[in-house]
Amino acid sequence: MSNAWSVYGGRVHERPESSPARWARPLLVALTTACALVLLVRFVGEPLTVIRHVAVHSDVALSDEQVLALSGIPAGAHWYSVSAEQIQKKLESSPLVHRAKVERVFPDTVRMTLWGRQPAALVLAAMDGRSLPVLVDGEGVVYKVGTTGADLDLPVVSGLTAGDVALGASLPRAYGALFADLRALREKAPAMYGALSEVRVAAPAADGSTAAGPAAAADAAVRATSPQDLQLLVYLTSSRVPIRTRGSLDESFVKYALMVVDLLSRQGVLQDIQELDFRSGDVVYKVREGGMSR
Repeated sequence: MSNAWSVYGGRVHERPESSPARWARPLLVALTTACALVLLVRFVGEPLTVIRHVAVHSDVALSDEQVLALSGIPAGAHWYSVSAEQIQKKLESSPLVHRAKVERVFPDTVRMTLWGRQPAALVLAAMDGRSLPVLVDGEGVVYKVGTTGADLDLPVVSGLTAGDVALGASLPRAYGALFADLRALREKAPAMYGALSEVRVAAPAADGSTAAGPAAAADAAVRATSPQDLQLLVYLTSSRVPIRTRGSLDESFVKYALMVVDLLSRQGVLQDIQELDFRSGDVVYKVREGGMSR
């Protein structure tokens, strides 16, 4: 409790300070401090936090200016007013961007790192009587329409309809495992990946050996409840004989297929084979004359 002192007739008397005077001083100090802080932030802090630097690290085919426009950071924005999470969502909305990471670096920098989608295969889809080439990544997302010379070294996936391949679209769930397998092959066994020339989605026919048309194949794929229901015709770069299979298209399958094709080639019978069938686990092949051999 604050006290006041008075002198009367040579004596010192203690006099309690009034209540308003007791609170006025600390209140004045607090207000003065708050005003000073506001002025400091307004005239010193805010100019320092205006975003002046945007660092872009990317393997995506977008210029820094395009990335900045995609991020949606407005001119004159402050470090504290932008949301890293919102910027990340905007960046990842691009079909070209697989993943993005955004960091705010005090006081005036935003750092953006972008990872692009990597092709699992070149997909050929029928549209208006012509083939439409598109690139699809390991998650089954269409991220590029049209091709360049570098894309021609990729294995081709055929038998899809044009309705499945809009830019940024995800292909039906039944196709997902196929593109995931192709991505895994490219990353873990590039030699096996390079041995694939074409993978055709085939509809099962009544005799179990002859594929129906592309539209029927696509309809069957969409109706498939699991990757094991999806029938594929696989063409190797070393042979023109299709290999019918279903289920995983993994490294062990490609190695086995290469071994069988090499063995039949050395035996001199490969040129007489119309189709190899691996669906049963055994190697069944159909010779061109129409007889079944094992």
